[in-house]
Amino acid sequence: MLFALQLLFTFLVGSAWIYLTLRAGQRYGSKVSGFIGGLPSTALISFFFIGLTQSPQAASEATTAFPLVYGITGFFLAVYAWLIKRGFVFALGAGLLAWFFLAAIVASLIPRNFVLSLVAYVLIWMVSYSLLEFKIGVRSADRSKIISSPALTAIRSIFGGLIILLAVLIAKIGGPVWGGIFAAFPALFISTLGLAYKAYGADFSKAMTKSLFLSGTVTVVIYAIAIRYLYLSTGLYLGTLLSLLITAICAFWTYRFIQGKVR
Repeated sequence: MLFALQLLFTFLVGSAWIYLTLRAGQRYGSKVSGFIGGLPSTALISFFFIGLTQSPQAASEATTAFPLVYGITGFFLAVYAWLIKRGFVFALGAGLLAWFFLAAIVASLIPRNFVLSLVAYVLIWMVSYSLLEFKIGVRSADRSKIISSPALTAIRSIFGGLIILLAVLIAKIGGPVWGGIFAAFPALFISTLGLAYKAYGADFSKAMTKSLFLSGTVTVVIYAIAIRYLYLSTGLYLGTLLSLLITAICAFWTYRFIQGKVR
């Protein structure tokens, strides 16, 4: 019963965090939107509640496979951009199929070496970026152009909250490594790309993949690195605050880099 209440609280807090993050970006313009876009949302709440419902050690362990799987999440964007000319459903379905297939391989191997996970992440990141930049030739788009009603933002937030809830539940049932794998699911990428496609069409949705890739696949992994060590040395609450501060600094400089890419 207590864990059920913790899951409900996880869903409510996760959905509220994502909603406030999205609304702040929409309300205060491109600078705030770009900065907030680089901050972790699903991963932050997922790892925090894994630590809260189990232990900071479990949350730290959950980061082991996370960089590798988040590299796969970046590859999902490349597959989507490559196939979007065939339609949104086809591109999204193919991207998700690739994500689940590669994530299943990672899950079957259960990587225990965090350094190797980081190395694999860097290699996959470089391949995905090369595909977006040189093979597919994606030109970036400013995400501030996307207009979302409060209702649509609420739907995206609920979707993200459900993914966070599942990550915590899977971590409880299957162990922290499985929870870390599911915390890398591209929930907000999917909703953002769908909204962009509906509002502005395939070309704009395709252009979105590069800015999402550059902001989302770098700073979130930095956050995972930070909490892996800070949760063990400073505890859950202070570790979360310090990790978020480190990530905010990185998000600021990442956004400065993206500014040069979208003009």
